[in-house]
Amino acid sequence: MLSSLKRVFIFLFIITIIFVLGSYYYSKGHTYYNNDNESGNTAGNVYNGGFFCQKGDTIYFSNDYDHGSLYSMNTVCENIKKISTDSAIYINADSHYIYYVKSDSNVENNSSSMRFNNGGLYRLNTSGTSLKCITANPTSYLMLSGNYLYYQQYSVDDGMNMARTKLDGTDSRTLSHSSTIPFSVSDNNLYYYGTAKNQPIMEMLLTSFTEHTKYNAAYQYPIFFDNYVYYINPANKNRIYRMKKDGSAPTLLINETCSTYNITNSGQYLYYQIGDGKSNRIGRLNLDTMKKETILKGSYKNIYVTDNYVFFNNYEHSKIFKVIADGGREVSELIPSK
Repeated sequence: MLSSLKRVFIFLFIITIIFVLGSYYYSKGHTYYNNDNESGNTAGNVYNGGFFCQKGDTIYFSNDYDHGSLYSMNTVCENIKKISTDSAIYINADSHYIYYVKSDSNVENNSSSMRFNNGGLYRLNTSGTSLKCITANPTSYLMLSGNYLYYQQYSVDDGMNMARTKLDGTDSRTLSHSSTIPFSVSDNNLYYYGTAKNQPIMEMLLTSFTEHTKYNAAYQYPIFFDNYVYYINPANKNRIYRMKKDGSAPTLLINETCSTYNITNSGQYLYYQIGDGKSNRIGRLNLDTMKKETILKGSYKNIYVTDNYVFFNNYEHSKIFKVIADGGREVSELIPSK
């Protein structure tokens, strides 16, 4: 009797080991895919370098206090953990993975010219394991939509171009042979704009990869939000405008020179950096009342939004500041432990 029980326990133990090892190796080599409406980060965050990305109850971010290493925390900036020593920018995330561009130095800004010290595009489990290189080409403006990654890159064969690839690195395709920035996918259409002077916003039907002009004017950092398109107008000294999605009723929102901006997830506030050299400051506009207010005077950059907070960097990229996204104007420093 005891001998029979012993054989049963040994058998069950072996089956358990086989199951655990099989699950591990299956998960290691298997890619988990998303629903078609999955979004990896907001367009506004990506324009600002993608140093912050919220997915569910977790915020992934590039830690300026630890050489840009990849960290995570909860939505109230607690339970801070180090995920990877890689200096991560253009962070996107879904339920299973973190996608990012590896940077040799944490000095990215929202310039339309890609810095060639950027490394390749990588994928990491949310636990910080199973690192996978998607492409070794210098990459910028990474955007996850559904089961594809869209990005600007430089390759020896194509020079500057816009490309896409599946989450596992297969089905790679060059979409545009020019310096263009993808920023939205909707109803199987990809929207992007060129970084050259007076480039329109383009629309590409992803079933046929045919493109046409969506909005024929000069735009920088366009954001689709609700029924509007927000943008910086380089033809009018980098003022911030919005127009209706049909292209009508362009409206001046910020009548000063702006270097960057972002919109809170609730849609209540537009945060912006004035960079005219005389009255540099972070300001915000209440999009309901159109009331403007100063958040902090000085030169700052890279404005990122999450559900609860807006984060931004000082110009030297040595400090991270935060303010409640839809609350008061009190600014505090985010100091993650190393």
